[in-house]
Amino acid sequence: MKALLSTIILVVTLVTSASAQMKERHAEVPGNDAPSAARIDDVTRQICNQLQLNEAQYIRLRAINKIKLARLDEIQWQYQDDAAMRTAKLSELESQFETECSRILTPTQLSLYHEEFKREETPSTPANNEGGIG
Repeated sequence: MKALLSTIILVVTLVTSASAQMKERHAEVPGNDAPSAARIDDVTRQICNQLQLNEAQYIRLRAINKIKLARLDEIQWQYQDDAAMRTAKLSELESQFETECSRILTPTQLSLYHEEFKREETPSTPANNEGGIG
C-alpha cells in the first residue's frame, strides 16, 4: 500500500513539474502559439464577404490567412525593438500574401481586393494641412 501511494505521489509530482516547465516555455516565446481559429475566421470572412468567394476559395484563403497571421505575430514579437526591420519584414509578408491571393482569386476579385483593402491601409493626408501642426 505504501509503495502504491509513493508511486502515485511521484507520478503526480513529475506531471506537475513537467506541466509547469511547459507553461514557462510558452511564456518565454509567445510567438510560437498559432493564432486563434476565431481570429483566422474573422479575417477570412471579412475578405470573403467583400469579394464573394466560393467555398474552395474560402478554404484556400483561410489556410494562407492562418500562415499569414502566425507569421505576423512572429514578426511583431521578433522585431519589436527594430522598427525598420519589422516594417521591411511586414511588407515582404504582405507581398507573399498577395502572391498567394493572385493564385486563388479571379482577376476581378483581385482588383476588388486591391481597391477595398489597400485603401484601408493607406492613411489619408488632410487637405490644406487641416488637423496638422503648422
